[in-house]
Order: sequence, then structure tokens, then C-alpha cells
Amino acid sequence: MCRWFVYLGEESILLEDVLIKPKHSIVKQIDIHFLPNLHIIFDAHHGIKRLEEGTASDEQGPNHLTNVDGFGIGYYTGATAEFNDDNISRPCVYRNTRPPLNDLNLLSLCAHTATQCVFAHIRAGTGMSPTVETNNHPFIFGRYLFMHNGSITNFHQIKISLLQKLSRKAYENVFGTTDTEHLAALFFTHLGDDWDRERSIDELKQAMKTTIDDVLALVANTHHNENEIVKPSALNLAVTDGYQLVAVRFLADEKLEPPSLYYSTTAGPILNRKYPDESKMHGKHIIVASEPNTYDVNDWHVVPANSFVLVDKHLHLTLEKIRD
Repeated sequence: MCRWFVYLGEESILLEDVLIKPKHSIVKQIDIHFLPNLHIIFDAHHGIKRLEEGTASDEQGPNHLTNVDGFGIGYYTGATAEFNDDNISRPCVYRNTRPPLNDLNLLSLCAHTATQCVFAHIRAGTGMSPTVETNNHPFIFGRYLFMHNGSITNFHQIKISLLQKLSRKAYENVFGTTDTEHLAALFFTHLGDDWDRERSIDELKQAMKTTIDDVLALVANTHHNENEIVKPSALNLAVTDGYQLVAVRFLADEKLEPPSLYYSTTAGPILNRKYPDESKMHGKHIIVASEPNTYDVNDWHVVPANSFVLVDKHLHLTLEKIRD
């Protein structure tokens, strides 16, 4: 499965410091995976609930694929708000299908760009979706960014039904073929067609919950051989407007662990060269990522299964179960 990384903070951070330089940065998670002893590994493909605990390799787990199907980053600089009359901060996105460490343009961009909010995603394509830039995450809808780790079960069977649920505007904003971009279009249909409007964290949460419910209902109506082992939908999702964040760790089978997802509110100082003295970095920050990119396990916490990570404009973090 894919990997993704989110940084959201009061202090600007250099993209190079969070995406390139760490020994286990996301661009180095192509085929080497590191999990601190915080997460119990599972194999959703074969229905194995729990493998050996305390293992630093997920070779047998859901992340055994080599992630070479594209890379993308989305970030906010505030330039659009400064130069446009509407004063709305919209994201910039850079995508490529080359291995990220071989992309000199990406390395140069990251070495000279600072931001208070970044989404980064490295893709392991599923469902035979082609490896093209339009299929790379994150996806832009107005002021928002959206990305996903996982897959929708039987997406090819529910695609027509899903398309019928989309608003015209959301449908016209889909440029690729991935299940994720169609899922995102469904989310923004539920959020409403004004994607420049600022929404509350509760509005974002409710739109995400409705989207998940819709997808599960569509999948439940698909037909399959009763002897077939059906892999449950894995929906580790994230959406931001540059100031707020809704992230989800979800698997449509409560007997299994969803793909890994961690959060940290303390790992930021070690990732910011502007403040070599860690005590001087005083701003709040949140990191949410498929895997930690620093090695101090005390900085990282596993997001509970089937839960929201909600971060409001004041960078207050709340964990909330998707269902009571």
C-alpha cells in the first residue's frame, strides 16, 4: 500500500528537512519499512489477525509492495492569498512518476521551500491504475488537499454507482482513474461545491463520515463468489485546508488492524534546522504519517483503529472513534 505524511504547524518548516533528509523520510520508504514496536502487524489479504509483535519489518503485512508508482507533495505558501483579490490560500502540488530521490527538480524545490502545511504521498498503485501523474496524490479541490493510503474493495464494480452520486463540479474535477480521486470527489460532493469556503472541523468530519458510509454501502451491494476471500476496504484518508486537518485510520473489518498510522506533537524540533536548540521551537505542530520519520518511539503514538484525527485551526488535536 501507499505511504503518506502530513506536517501542520505554527512554525514554517523546510520541505527538505521533513521529506528528504531524515534517515527514514517518506521518499526513502519506497521498499524499506520501519515500524517502532507500537503497531501489531497484520495481513488483511489472508485474514490473519495478528502476526509477531515487536517486529521492525512488515514484509508479510499490507505494506509489502514496492512503492514506485509515483510521488506527490502539496503545500501552502500563502502566495495566492497575498496576490489574489479573494485572499484565499490555495495549495501548490508537485507530482512525478520518477523515483523521488532521482528527481532533481523535487530535490531543488524541497531545498528552497518552507511551509506550515505539507501533504506528501508515495504511491503503490492498485487495481491496475496506470502510473501517470494524474493518478498521483494529493488531489486538489479548491483550497483543499486530499490523499489516501489503502484501497476500495471492488472499486471497478461500484464505480458507476459512485459516479452517479457526484455533483457535476466534483465529477469535472476528476482527471485520473484511481479509486482515491473518485472517493475525494464524493467527499467534496458531500462538503458542497464551494471549495473556497472555509469549513469548520465538524463539517469536514461529517462529510468524511458520510463518504465512508456511502463507500461501504456501495461495496456491500457488490456481488462476489461466496468462496472468494474479499479484502476489506482500507481507508486511511487525510484532508486539509492548510489550517485544519481531518485524518482517518480505517479498515472495514473491526477484527483486523487497519494499515499503520501514527501521530506526533513532539517530533518537529529534530526535523527543523532553523531551531538546532530544540527548546527554541515554541510553536505547536502536528505530524500524522503512515510511518514515523524519526527514531525516538516516545515521540510517536499509534492512531487507534477506525478513528478520526481532528486538528482545528488552533492546532488542538482530538482523537475520536468514527462510530460509537
